[in-house]
Amino acid sequence: MDDLLRLLPAIRRIRGNRLYAADGTRLLDMWLDDGRGILGDRDRFARTHASNAADKGLLRPYPGLYDARLYKALASVWPGFGTARVFQSEERAMLAAGQVLGMPKSVAEPFARAAFVIARPFVEVPASATLAMPRLPCPRPFSPWCLMARDGSPEAQSLAQQTGDIVPAQSLYAAASGLDRIGSAIRDGYGEEQWRRFDARLGEWFERRGPYLFARVAAPDYTAFFKAALAGGALVSPRPDAPSIMPPDWDDGELVRLARALRAADEARKPSA
Repeated sequence: MDDLLRLLPAIRRIRGNRLYAADGTRLLDMWLDDGRGILGDRDRFARTHASNAADKGLLRPYPGLYDARLYKALASVWPGFGTARVFQSEERAMLAAGQVLGMPKSVAEPFARAAFVIARPFVEVPASATLAMPRLPCPRPFSPWCLMARDGSPEAQSLAQQTGDIVPAQSLYAAASGLDRIGSAIRDGYGEEQWRRFDARLGEWFERRGPYLFARVAAPDYTAFFKAALAGGALVSPRPDAPSIMPPDWDDGELVRLARALRAADEARKPSA
């Protein structure tokens, strides 16, 4: 992932879902830090809550009052996943996932199991999944790592036996605020009607599921695809196995420019007659 992200110019400022580079380039962010920035400018609420928590000194990993609020917010966004635990890092969350799934010595294998998925806002968790790591709509510096299990499953029983980690209340407070803003994003029009407008412009290059966009390109060609998108003014997913994301704020001109660049790259790859 880092290899492709290093192709970006130096970013001096981020506003909502647009990146502003030191050389004057402006990019439409369709990666959004793997979905942590999916709320666009609305993540200011999470930042505000994080700042408020910092003012209270809630920066150290001591027991606090906000675990229950985060668990309630998770269950609201993903109904049926009522058992959850938080962790200080992805590595610790993945070790716990391995234990819940009966693979205590593995940190990578759970990703290959149909029972384990990354749960993303705005789309349902597959019915086959009983354990999920939610991608929280919260800026990375404040976001904790979570696991949640489907009600009534053996994984829920196993996860309930995990103690999880004691995480600074600042992270819990900020993450719960981000989850609480998902409903307001939907009410403000971030939904299927807006996402379908994207298909009219760029459906030739992306398969869409909700706001999540999967490139119609073979893995060996993905670097060229990524570079073409950058030339077209957009940052797409730097990983071929992870989706790009339809940001909450964009205009047709940005999509026209991106489509033009992707079409030019397609033409350049065609063998000459």
